[in-house]
Amino acid sequence: MIHESGSSIAYIDMDCLSPLEQDHVDNAPQVLYPVQTGGSLVAEMVPRSADVGYLVTKVVAVDVDSGQNAWLSYKLQKATDRALFEVGLQNGEIRTIRQVTDKDAVKQRLTVIVEDNGQPSRSATVIVNVVVADSFPEVLSEFTDFKHDKEYNENLTF
Repeated sequence: MIHESGSSIAYIDMDCLSPLEQDHVDNAPQVLYPVQTGGSLVAEMVPRSADVGYLVTKVVAVDVDSGQNAWLSYKLQKATDRALFEVGLQNGEIRTIRQVTDKDAVKQRLTVIVEDNGQPSRSATVIVNVVVADSFPEVLSEFTDFKHDKEYNENLTF
């Protein structure tokens, strides 16, 4: 539109504008796997023969938000041995980043943080227990301090 003085006037069609969507209810991500149980110990087993890039497990999480707010990233927050494992930033895959050796501790504990893309970012953490062993009996010997529920064992039948 041109004004009588020759200068132009901005004309905005209000029907074409869409309001900027904001997520007023920003939800934290929810970890689906590994399942965090109250008293049970869940551990992933990694053979001592595991090579670089061995897939240990995958942290699976969801965010009920929509759009970019729901984009998730995964990071290794703490680890027994940070030089042994990495977490895929976008897929949550936990892999070895070097060859496993006999010097590596049998029990490894990883804390993975899952963050959404909201502003501010919301997060959830999950503990992943990893056992470096070649056989199941070798694993059992490492967990002799594991508490057994007497009542549960009495009701156990085969």
